[in-house]
Amino acid sequence: MRTAFSKSSLTGILQFTITSILIFLVIPTFIKVYGAEIYGVFSIVSLVMSFNIFTNMGLNTSLVRFLAEQGKSPESDADIIVTFLILCVITFPLTICGFIFKDSILLSLFNIPLRLIVEANWLFVSMLIVNVFILLGQTFTAILDSQQKMYLTNIYQLIYNFLYWGLIYVVLIFKFSLREVALSMLISTFIWFFLVAVNSIYSWGHISLKEVKYNLYGHIKKQLSYGLKVYTAGVLGFFHEPFTKLLIARFIGITEVGFYDIGLRFKNQISGVFTKLLSPLYPAIAQCNSKVKLDLLVNDIERKIFILILPISAIILLNVKSIIIIMFPLNVTEIFITVTCLVISNLLWSIPVIPIYLYLLAKGYASKTIIVQGLNVAMNTLVFFLFLPWLGYYTIVISAVLTVISTFGLLIYYQKKYLDSYIFQSAIQLLKILITFIGSLFLGYLTVIFIENVIVNIIVSIIIVAVLTIILYRFFAIVNQSDINQYCGSNNLISQILIKIFCVRSIKLNGK
Repeated sequence: MRTAFSKSSLTGILQFTITSILIFLVIPTFIKVYGAEIYGVFSIVSLVMSFNIFTNMGLNTSLVRFLAEQGKSPESDADIIVTFLILCVITFPLTICGFIFKDSILLSLFNIPLRLIVEANWLFVSMLIVNVFILLGQTFTAILDSQQKMYLTNIYQLIYNFLYWGLIYVVLIFKFSLREVALSMLISTFIWFFLVAVNSIYSWGHISLKEVKYNLYGHIKKQLSYGLKVYTAGVLGFFHEPFTKLLIARFIGITEVGFYDIGLRFKNQISGVFTKLLSPLYPAIAQCNSKVKLDLLVNDIERKIFILILPISAIILLNVKSIIIIMFPLNVTEIFITVTCLVISNLLWSIPVIPIYLYLLAKGYASKTIIVQGLNVAMNTLVFFLFLPWLGYYTIVISAVLTVISTFGLLIYYQKKYLDSYIFQSAIQLLKILITFIGSLFLGYLTVIFIENVIVNIIVSIIIVAVLTIILYRFFAIVNQSDINQYCGSNNLISQILIKIFCVRSIKLNGK
């Protein structure tokens, strides 16, 4: 399991790293070629990609759980077939409705200016088609994920992202229209769907129809009874970030949607590395029935995440403004504040509790995730309308921060309730880590304020934070040899290097 977990995590990180480079290469070029308003249109129409939340019924998450528990069996074959059929029955009629009512959606719901409706039409139609293939393709990725082969789905996703953003970049270089952007999306999606479909069927083997013939209704009921709980949480999740875009478009402006979207893309790309790193946890938790092992998977990994996230947060705080100035020389203030608050709040209060959220999904507590997402929606909407008259656009930033803090507290409550543990074993342990964070941030700030060159500034700050973090982690003994051996293996080159860097070996007395 450790090998599959490591491969899945590392390929996930590689995928998000390359994708991040592509995205942050394309977005500034997009704004430069088409302007901020057209990018706002692209961003708001991209919400169509979020509407698959309303059609997936939580079935793919449910399918991973059942396949991981049951393994290759007639029962699992029936679950695969039923999931795919239900998604087809739901997806195609809704897609047809999207085509019929597209003008009303673009003009009334998305608030697209009439002069830009032609460009928006091309994007909308292509995204409707893309959604169908992405939604059906997730059944095939669920098959691979349940077999601890997320490294394959990561590779295929990397190919998709490379084609998606790469082709859009080519369109921008040659200054083609948004019609060619729409065509790029279709090409990359078709290739991805073919890869995941063929390889998942090859990996799983023959899918028997025998079980589903005799108990079709039973399997439909089984999938929907659990999937609908996940689905409800997903629908509520839609009313957080995507619904916020709609609120901005309606009450503030279409250009500001683009600013918020840039902040989300920074946040999603950075947090996506950790999401991919931890994604193999879901099938692993589903397969595990030992409470002791579950506590290790959830509680210990949460602590390790926090240890890793704090120095990363310090580096981001020291350099984010310089990066924004380079990438987006116009509207620096709005984008800088948005990116900083969304990224840091997500790193500190959202990423560390991913393991307990996955535990709730995998161990039959999906109804609790509905409460978590419901709190997200309520807090986000309440703060938006409460502060909008005074703060305008910046109410989005305040609502985002307060939302993740509130859900962090709720998930910690569930962790105490179901696993009888917190992230940290003691306040002293947390204090040591916070001292390291504050110390490296303060020393980094004192150093970089005297450096004018942006590139040198970034490099020096990374070195300072990394070196001081290692020194203080060693001094406080925050990481020990057993931690490294547990997650990296023992007696290999990587673990030996990490032990030398982070661990202080005990001094033997009397020459022994």
